[in-house]
Amino acid sequence: MPTLTSCKQCRDRHVRCDQQQPCGICRRRNIRCSHGDDILFTALQWKPDKEMPYEQRPSPVRIVDSDSRLGTVGFVDETFQVSQLYHVLPSDATHDNPGVSKTNNKVHVFSPSSHTGVATPITNEKDAFYLARYTDIIGPRFDMFDSTSRYFSLALPRIALNNRLVLLSCLACAARQYSLVTDRGHHDALVYYNEALKTLYERLNDSGHEAATFASCLLIAHCEMVESKASDWNLHLKGTGELVMMHHWNGRSGGLAQTSFWIYYRMIILASLASGMSAPVNLGQLLPLGYFPSPPTGEWTLDAWQSKVVHLLGSTHRFWARTRNHHHHHHHQDDADTTLNKLTAEWTSLGDQLLRHQDQAPAMCHALSVIPAANDNDDYSPFETVRYVNGPVSAAWQMLHTAYLVHTLSQPTPRAARLTLLSSPEVANKALSYARMIVANSIANRCTIAWANAVQLLTMAGQCLVEVKERQACLRALEDIQLHTGWNTRVNMETLSAIWRRATIDGGGVSDLGRLLYITWMGDEAVVS
Repeated sequence: MPTLTSCKQCRDRHVRCDQQQPCGICRRRNIRCSHGDDILFTALQWKPDKEMPYEQRPSPVRIVDSDSRLGTVGFVDETFQVSQLYHVLPSDATHDNPGVSKTNNKVHVFSPSSHTGVATPITNEKDAFYLARYTDIIGPRFDMFDSTSRYFSLALPRIALNNRLVLLSCLACAARQYSLVTDRGHHDALVYYNEALKTLYERLNDSGHEAATFASCLLIAHCEMVESKASDWNLHLKGTGELVMMHHWNGRSGGLAQTSFWIYYRMIILASLASGMSAPVNLGQLLPLGYFPSPPTGEWTLDAWQSKVVHLLGSTHRFWARTRNHHHHHHHQDDADTTLNKLTAEWTSLGDQLLRHQDQAPAMCHALSVIPAANDNDDYSPFETVRYVNGPVSAAWQMLHTAYLVHTLSQPTPRAARLTLLSSPEVANKALSYARMIVANSIANRCTIAWANAVQLLTMAGQCLVEVKERQACLRALEDIQLHTGWNTRVNMETLSAIWRRATIDGGGVSDLGRLLYITWMGDEAVVS
């Protein structure tokens, strides 16, 4: 597979490079061969101190698990700085006392909150290094569908200067990402993470509430999710979901709370896709399907169109869970038929909404180029190459195509007829087409912002692939995502290999598409005779 020492041309084409200058492939193609042009991470010069020997490290802070405590504790009031960013009810500001933490035997002093003046900049070199990585890498990932306000990129770092919890959460996220892509700084990540958890625990036991705490919970959950199995993501988001339900935050709360809600909503949908189960909170109650009225002018803003894509994916996923479960609750045929008819009507309406929303995409969301797959040599990409203007746009299309795939697999039918339906040429070819679009998107649009959102989408789509070259390309995309973003994709790749083996015919190397789609629809419950 291509590596970081491969030339840019071979990396873009996903072919093996001999790493010469110029390489053999570029010489044969008679094109320019270049190295080091595709800089994916910030070229900062700070190198954290060498990690301390294990026996000299401070013991991790032992506290109550963050996933189980959020529903039973309170929250602090808004600081003056945070309240300026969005509408809140009048309340007295609660400020932190100066806090001190020790990292690598160095004392870090965190400034207290202040009503007036400009926040004091960070003076500790290590904190400054990781906060710069946060603003360059982590913040833009969280703001993927927020091109207007960009709270996590622009506002949250400023809040962090006066809010110790936010600062520690930002630093923990950046240090975790740095350690995963460089294999350095693991101790820094652990210290920041433990201190952030301790501070969160203290903050949640105060009175009042604060949207900045909501944002910090998301950052801490990200630290946990990025290195864990995708099937465990729901556990890391459980407490945050209780927080959302407790304070009734939603997509119209305004300011940082609204931005955090949409990030949580996107994260919980991806976590639910990973587990194959319904979301642990009632997303339908938070955002009913009719939540987004069509814009009066008929033209969607980019952020609104992308947010509704997330909403539609969540809606199709909830429908998928219902089609898997409805047969367990009816003992009489008449009841089952009535339910099936209702599901069919809802499925048709949901498909109409997907088509209508696709047709209403803003002009900036349309493809910039479409290159057919070429198969006249050994190093070709097996997919059509469709490129979009940036990572967030490509991520929105990838989520929309995933919604189409889930919708196709979830066409209502009696349980006994599910395998027959999914094996029919019309349904099977349609599902395969969407799966190919999802995988091809990550191969053509090599953007770390989109890649950080793509792990579970690629895993679901990859399950539906039959051709060996297509499967290999999907695995290479997951390898690249782990290499460049830090997201753990090893278990996802193992899951794909296991599913492909389960769908082979008579122990041979050929998979049956209908069986693959059935396994994808049923998840861990699938038993194909």
